[in-house]
Amino acid sequence: MLADALRKNNNHSPVKYSINMKLIKTIAGDLLLFFYVRQNKTGSIEDIIEFNNDIYRQQFVDDVSELKGKELKNDSQLSKGILEISGNSNNAYNALRYLREKGFISWKEDGTNLSELFFNLRVTASGVDIIEGIERGKNEKIQFNLFFNIKLADNINVDSLIKLQLDSLIKASLI
Repeated sequence: MLADALRKNNNHSPVKYSINMKLIKTIAGDLLLFFYVRQNKTGSIEDIIEFNNDIYRQQFVDDVSELKGKELKNDSQLSKGILEISGNSNNAYNALRYLREKGFISWKEDGTNLSELFFNLRVTASGVDIIEGIERGKNEKIQFNLFFNIKLADNINVDSLIKLQLDSLIKASLI
């Protein structure tokens, strides 16, 4: 299907994509911290996360460069925080999937070809363990680094990690 879309490109030049070098695993670590803070404040993460599927439109467009992939509906504090952390909707989607597949978060899902809805999002016991484990010792810090590519100082605790990683969200009053 990509080859067809490239052939349909009117000027027959290769489609240029910008590469965002922010690592999915690092985004996932910051998202997990963000969710951990929200869950601790309110007891749950109540907002629905909605991704529109631009991929579905692929069969209807002539220029593949018009396609964006996933697009996070940005109408809640939760969505704004997710986009602030991830930089774009595709990174957010991939990082959320990573966290879910690793068992650090869970959600219920519904959707159509046009959009996906994630609701009843929560940090799981494994998610809490990986975050709070950094205060137990060196091995837990190594585990955190392996999962999220976030190197931790020997004297770091959960509060200082949250302040360090989520400073822009704190300043923007998103948490």
